[in-house]
Amino acid sequence: KITMKHIKLIAAVAFTGLLLSGCKKYLDVNSDPASPQSPDIGSLFAPVTGTMSAMMLISPITAGQYTQNWSSTVGGDNWDVHGGNAGGVLAIGLWRQFYAQPGASINLVIKKGIIEEKWDYVGAAIALRAWGLQQTTDYFGPMPFYQAWDNTRTTYAYDAQETIYKIIDSLCHVSLSYLSRTDGASNQSTMSRGDQVYKGDRTKWSKFVYGLLARNWHRRTNKADYNADSVIYYVDKSFASNADNFYVVHSATRNDDTNPAGPARDNFTTRRQSRFIVQLLDGTNFYGNTLPASRDPRIRGMLSVSPDTSTTTTNMPAQNGGYRYLIPGAGDPNAGALPVNNPVTLLPTNPLFRQRPSTPYGDSAITNLAIANFTISTGKYLFQNKREFPIMTYHELQFIKAEAAFRKDDKSMAATAYRLGITNTFDFINFFNTSAPNVSAIPFAQRDAYMSSAAVKDAATITLTDIMLQKYIGDWGWNLIESWADMRRYHYFDTDPLTGAQVYRGYALTIFSSNNQGPKPAYRYRPTNFSEYDWNLEELRKIGVLNVDYHTYEMWFSQP
Repeated sequence: KITMKHIKLIAAVAFTGLLLSGCKKYLDVNSDPASPQSPDIGSLFAPVTGTMSAMMLISPITAGQYTQNWSSTVGGDNWDVHGGNAGGVLAIGLWRQFYAQPGASINLVIKKGIIEEKWDYVGAAIALRAWGLQQTTDYFGPMPFYQAWDNTRTTYAYDAQETIYKIIDSLCHVSLSYLSRTDGASNQSTMSRGDQVYKGDRTKWSKFVYGLLARNWHRRTNKADYNADSVIYYVDKSFASNADNFYVVHSATRNDDTNPAGPARDNFTTRRQSRFIVQLLDGTNFYGNTLPASRDPRIRGMLSVSPDTSTTTTNMPAQNGGYRYLIPGAGDPNAGALPVNNPVTLLPTNPLFRQRPSTPYGDSAITNLAIANFTISTGKYLFQNKREFPIMTYHELQFIKAEAAFRKDDKSMAATAYRLGITNTFDFINFFNTSAPNVSAIPFAQRDAYMSSAAVKDAATITLTDIMLQKYIGDWGWNLIESWADMRRYHYFDTDPLTGAQVYRGYALTIFSSNNQGPKPAYRYRPTNFSEYDWNLEELRKIGVLNVDYHTYEMWFSQP
């Protein structure tokens, strides 16, 4: 149990290093009299939230292959078969984004906010530090914190994940204490100039922090001291509706301010919807068939159909309505169906080409024709250039509450939260498709019919499988590390105590990377080689990073 004494001690140690060494002389580097010596705190804060969508998707996009959000068009793809990032190359994004990009800016916002007594900025900045730390440790495991921003050092000791989790809890409570202060120069109008998320609304920032606490404490379901009541308490103090959702906005004028899931960024060149998500929505997983009556109405708002659904050809539509998918590790079986020199105008005439899974950017879009085009309006659901990118949502938190309530054997509370999670996932999908061309909203009647169907359970029939599969659907495409943390908590293949069947029903791995030394799924990434392998090698040896199967070592949070 973490007491206030622990919180104050951890916070004091962390912020002493952070403020005295991490921010050392940042305000003194500019000696040009024509330029500002002390930048406005709002101009420092805004870019910090701007990096969050990249931290949600760019590096974790391969974790989305581990969880089978999507699979690769390339056969035997390393991530499809749960290989690791040898040398740490693909970890550079998240590592750099946490430590170097927003990391230094957060330090400066905290220091400047304390000097100017702008406690609202200080509280929000500490919340972002806690959020980034949660994202990063759940991706890498052990990582430097206490020495991280000490610019007098050339090597940095790694802190254990258990310690990092306690620090996150501490930072959240320190953040809440600053956000609740009414003295000093806190002012919503002033903060709104730099706060692109909540426009200076400290109440919503506090709700976000409680959501972070819910995530942090709910990760520990395998621990003897897991406390479902604490998780439920934090969820109830957090988001009250979709109006509280945390979104990063994008203006889409250039690469860095464009939604990383949009077609301009082209992060899905070789990635297409995987069998697991398609079969969760087309009726296969819940009913064992893909008849129109069995299909989840959310499928057309989330996924993309392939061109073989067209009525202009003799090619019969796929049985599930044309929602083609890839099998992890198998690649695209029809990728070579068309000569590379075939004119674009002739592509639709080839039946095999028409059966290839579409990009996530739109129905029947086999290729991405909008690379680096930041003004184009094509896309659907989350995969649009100018659309917000979600960081935390009401429906996610309701599913967390549902699982916590189920674990304390309150099936009534679990069913209520679970059903709220589902209905608000519908609203979430419709919110994103309001601007998507050729994508209409899911009618309320279809939502209500689904909520009355056998796919949605009540208090008498609900199981962990029901909760976790619906949460997976709600988190699909954006909440990659959260979904991966869930699967790792259930060790991918744990069974449901009520049914005896696999919790993640339908999730299957038939191929594993040869460097796994056996059929072991992935649990973590190696740190980036652009610093750690070059300068911090001895620290890596201490925690076993150099072992060939390090990426298959269980996380602290997933262990008993």
